Amino acid sequence: MKKKRIALFLSAALIGSSAILPAAPRTAAAASSDASVIASIASAFEQKKPTLTLQISSSQLSRINGMLDSASAKAEPYARYTLDRVDTQYSRSGSRATVLLKISYLENKQQADYVIAQSKAVLKTIIKPGMGQEEKVKAIHDYIVKRFAYDESMTRYSAYEGLTKGTTVCQGYALLAYRMFTLAGIETRMVQGVAGGQDHVWNKVKVDGRWYNIDLTWDDPTPDRKNEVSYSYYLVTDKLLARDHTWKTTHYPAAVTDYRTILAQKAKTSAKHRNILASIGGEVTSTTAALQQKALAAIASKKQSLTILHDFGSSSPKAQLDRILRACLDTEASRISYGYQIADNGMSTVKFMFTY
Repeated sequence: MKKKRIALFLSAALIGSSAILPAAPRTAAAASSDASVIASIASAFEQKKPTLTLQISSSQLSRINGMLDSASAKAEPYARYTLDRVDTQYSRSGSRATVLLKISYLENKQQADYVIAQSKAVLKTIIKPGMGQEEKVKAIHDYIVKRFAYDESMTRYSAYEGLTKGTTVCQGYALLAYRMFTLAGIETRMVQGVAGGQDHVWNKVKVDGRWYNIDLTWDDPTPDRKNEVSYSYYLVTDKLLARDHTWKTTHYPAAVTDYRTILAQKAKTSAKHRNILASIGGEVTSTTAALQQKALAAIASKKQSLTILHDFGSSSPKAQLDRILRACLDTEASRISYGYQIADNGMSTVKFMFTY
């Protein structure tokens, strides 16, 4: 289902109007290097400082916007994606300049600390002793999708608003996921790109040494359906995600492994992995023949229903499913019906109902 997306409210270095401060007295202080200035700004972003005064050279003043961009890129991702606006004021005195940065955030220090505290508290309840990385990622994914509703008013951008108001846009989903994955010891990235024709952000996670995409926003039905979780964008490859997402792939680790294939192999000998596979919808069929075989096997076992994930890609779901119904006419089933719910990337949950 298509859902409204909101452009990222990032001002990773959205510079406001620059005012001129009163002239500062001449000083003999040595100019800081660009790298030192950038590090100071990045540290201020991470500490959620509302203001920062910089003593720089006049030549550096002409590069301040670029240094703000570099500082934003250098800052810890959670800090970078909770920046709102940076306004600058400056004064010159000879070869020296004083710059005052006034910084606003989507979350202030107290609110960011609240997100950390809540994340830790939730992790204590959803992460059980002995859980592996796969189980931790799923527990966090499911918690956030169930906890949040997509903010269709498109006015709430942060994890804090998601936790306190119950709704937020993609940025809030990805921010809380980043915080919780990190606290749980899962290596993660925030990915910025375009999806559904608008700016969008999601996560990448490293599970057992392999990178995957995980888009919690697009796994949350809109309008919200309480406690319903989709897995169409759960631990997917770059190739699958690229059907309806675009991003600068060179900026992020590649996700090339089919998670469900690996999980299905583990499930052959592991009850734990069988449970995980079943809970995310099982294996994915990608051809009409494979889906038909599953339906025929279900009829042979006298099952009343069959729910399965199928990758329709760009094919017509109705054409494929009608073909399968015709193939099942000579079976013991006296009546067969189906329904399906298709995601933007072509992944679909298909349910067959059988009467004998």
